[in-house]
Amino acid sequence: MARGLKGAGSWRRVLWARVAPGRMGGSAFGLLPLLFFLPLEAVPVFGEQLRGVAILIWLFSLSLALAIRGGAGLRDEASIWAYQKGVSLGRMALDDWILDLGLFSVVSIWWASLGVLAAGQTGTPPVSLWVAFFTLGFCTAALTHSLTLCLSAVGVQRPSDLTILFAILSLAAPVLALRAPDWVLELVSLSLPPFRSVLELHGALRAGDPGGLTAPLLHLLVFSGFVLWWGLRQISAWRPRG
Repeated sequence: MARGLKGAGSWRRVLWARVAPGRMGGSAFGLLPLLFFLPLEAVPVFGEQLRGVAILIWLFSLSLALAIRGGAGLRDEASIWAYQKGVSLGRMALDDWILDLGLFSVVSIWWASLGVLAAGQTGTPPVSLWVAFFTLGFCTAALTHSLTLCLSAVGVQRPSDLTILFAILSLAAPVLALRAPDWVLELVSLSLPPFRSVLELHGALRAGDPGGLTAPLLHLLVFSGFVLWWGLRQISAWRPRG
């Protein structure tokens, strides 16, 4: 028995509306970008308006992806009904992941559009700035969601907490390995989830630097593809006891 994306979509829309992020959470994620229009350059951690908008989009995207997981793990004994009907748990997880990416893309379009309006005249072409903001939001959410899927599939009880820790370590790696040789920093960066690579990709798009896109994009695609494949493999092999 196959559920299909159409059937999965009806279930997923109910989850988005009632559970994760829910109506209140969804409204909050829709309204939070109004913060872009505040004088973010006055906040020391931001320094400038563009940097402030980018940091907020990154934080919003990470939060949205974690909210969609909603604390519910993939290894749910209630999924016995699907298993008994012959529905692949791996296919169910993949369908939900694809649908969630659709939601992330819509939300990222909204955030990027407001981000460009809030940034005003910055010297960066509006189209390039929009693409950079959209890529930042979508890729952050997709990476976060793929990682939490994998962690949940292998049985981690609190995948959101571990994902936040990985994100912090990824961003802090250059500081933590400040006095280490370059090869050590490179090895550490490659072994951690590429949250920093998403920021580098955003920066290259903003600057109009095609040469700066290859390395972070490759790191992002390889890592996300691997954790998604491994997570789907693990949840497909798992059997609920009911």
